[in-house]
Amino acid sequence: MVLEISATPFIFTFKLWDWGRVGLDGKPRPINIGHGEQVIQWDRTESWVTKELIHPVTLIREEEGIREERTGLHLQEFIETRRHWFTVPVLHTTDGSVNVLNLVEGREVIVESPEGLFEPFIVHYAETFIVPASVESYIIRPYGASKGKECATIKAYVRHHA
Repeated sequence: MVLEISATPFIFTFKLWDWGRVGLDGKPRPINIGHGEQVIQWDRTESWVTKELIHPVTLIREEEGIREERTGLHLQEFIETRRHWFTVPVLHTTDGSVNVLNLVEGREVIVESPEGLFEPFIVHYAETFIVPASVESYIIRPYGASKGKECATIKAYVRHHA
């Protein structure tokens, strides 16, 4: 299973190859070789890609029952992604940004507000949910069939650039 995290408000994709896929009309989808050729970043050699883009997971913190990882989006991207592995409740803060999460490991978790700002809700494997910036803090913990087992979420949010 693949989870794609993407936000492209100002980025365009110009297909150079489309793997023979067809559109809803049954015809090959258009490709944009001319536009694509103009925007290729030729300095991004194999060694640059290997160093900068290939799965640079970094451990951020580790404590009893919780491991937080930065999952590797390039620092030039405006989205930050964090993966939390946990067997105990995890306190999250929105830090002024909407949080978009997906349960990537475990059957189910429960999301709760320490301040009672919203009713607790259950999230199942592969479900995506959004926490507004105004919530400020929330807790995610294993629930039901996942109690006592390791779960994981991936969280995306807008970075604060200095």
